[in-house]
Amino acid sequence: MKNWTRIPHGSDIITFQDIDVWTSEGVRSHQDVSVREGRLVDIRPAAVRIQRKSRVALMPAAVDTQVHMRTPGQWEKETPDTALMAALKGGVGALLTMPNTKPVLDSVDALALAKSQVEGAERKLGVQVLYSVAGTEGQRGEKVVPLENLVLAGAAAVTDDGKGVSDDAVQLEIFMRLEPLGIPFLQHAETLGAEGPLADGPVPRKQGLKPYGAHHETDMVSRDLKLLEKTPKARYHLLHTSSGDSIPLINEAKLRGLKVTAEVSPHHLYFSSDDIDEGNTSFKMNPPIRSVKDREALIQGLSDGSIDWVATDHAPHEISSKTKPFSEASFGTLGLETMVPVVLDLVSKGRLTPARAVQVLSKAPAKFLGLDESFGDLKKGSLLRAILVELDTAWTVRASDHASLSKNTCFDGVRLKGKVVAHVTPAGVWTSEDLNQNDF
Repeated sequence: MKNWTRIPHGSDIITFQDIDVWTSEGVRSHQDVSVREGRLVDIRPAAVRIQRKSRVALMPAAVDTQVHMRTPGQWEKETPDTALMAALKGGVGALLTMPNTKPVLDSVDALALAKSQVEGAERKLGVQVLYSVAGTEGQRGEKVVPLENLVLAGAAAVTDDGKGVSDDAVQLEIFMRLEPLGIPFLQHAETLGAEGPLADGPVPRKQGLKPYGAHHETDMVSRDLKLLEKTPKARYHLLHTSSGDSIPLINEAKLRGLKVTAEVSPHHLYFSSDDIDEGNTSFKMNPPIRSVKDREALIQGLSDGSIDWVATDHAPHEISSKTKPFSEASFGTLGLETMVPVVLDLVSKGRLTPARAVQVLSKAPAKFLGLDESFGDLKKGSLLRAILVELDTAWTVRASDHASLSKNTCFDGVRLKGKVVAHVTPAGVWTSEDLNQNDF
C-alpha cells in the first residue's frame, strides 16, 4: 500500500498518546490508549499534552454493508488485495460483499469459490469479509435460490443488488423463507422501466437524456413494505437510499414494528444533481444523485436516525467501461476510501455529532451483521479494530492515489476535512506517512 507501513503486534505495549476517543456514547478528550498483542489494554487520561497540527481521534473501525469486491471472476475491475487495501486505507474494518460476480453467488459452490479467493488477502490485511448471496438464480428475479443451504454455508445476507425483485410472488417467497433464518434481505429498490442514467438536473437536460425518476425507488419500497406485513418477522434493508420521499415510508414501517433498516451512500450525502461533472462518468451510479432537497433530507434522516447507517456501494470499473458517454458508461463509483472522510466532513460542518458518526459508520452496521464485540465498540481486553483520524486535516481526494485497482471516483478533486491516518487490525497497526509515529 502506497505510503502505508505495518507495525506487527507483539508483547510490547503500543500507546497512542494524547488523543480524543470517539465512541457511540460520546467523546473523551486527551486520552492515552494502550494496545498489546492486538488487544485494547487501557484508556486513561493523557500523561502529557502533545502539540499537533491537527486533533487526532481514535474510533471503532467502520463497517461497510455494500461493497462490490468483484470476486470471483471480475479481477479486471478489482482484486481481493486491492479491495481490502482500499478498505484498510479508508478505515473500513469489515465489509459485506455483493453477489453480482462471475459466477453469481447463487450457489454453495460459487460462495465457496469466493471465500477461497478472498481468504488470503483477508488474513494478510486483517479486514473481515462477509458475503451476501443472490435471492434468485442468476439475479434474474424468477426462481428463488436454495437460501437455507446458502445460509448454512455462511451467507450473511441475501440480495439481488443491481436489480430489484419485481415479481411480487418471488419477493414474498424470499421473505417467507428468510423469516425463520433470521438473515436480512437487502433490496435494490428499482421498479422496471427507469429510462435515464441520471436524475433530473443540468447535465441530463443539456445532453437531452431522459431523467431517472425517484418513483422507481419509492414505488418498490411501498410494494416491499406491504409484502413485509405478511411476514412481519422477516428483516428488510433498503440499500443506498437516494430519495427523500423514501424516508417517511421507512419511518412508518418502523412505527408499525416491522424489522426495517435503511442505509445511505456517501455520494448521496455529499453531492446533488446540480454538482454533477459533465466530464466525469463516475457520477453515473444506480440509484442516481438527486436534488438538493433530497440530499438535505438524507443528511437530516441520517442525523435523526430515520436512516440507520452509511454504506458505500463501492463499485469499481475498468477504464474502458467508464470512458464513454453517460448514456453508455457503466453504473458505479468507488467509495471505500472516502466514506469515513465524508462522514467526518459532515461532523466538521456540524451536521452530525461525533457519537452519531460512530453509530452510522460502525456501531449500527456491526450490530446488523452480527459481528463480534471487537466491532463498533472499544472494550478493554478485546481485539482492537479501530482507526486514527486527523480531524482538522483538509485534503484533496485524488483518484490516482486510490489503493483500489479502479480509479472511478466521483470525489476526484473534492476537498474534505478529516483523514484516516492509521488502522488497527488483527494483522497489525497500519500507519500512513501522515502520522507522526514519534507520538506513540
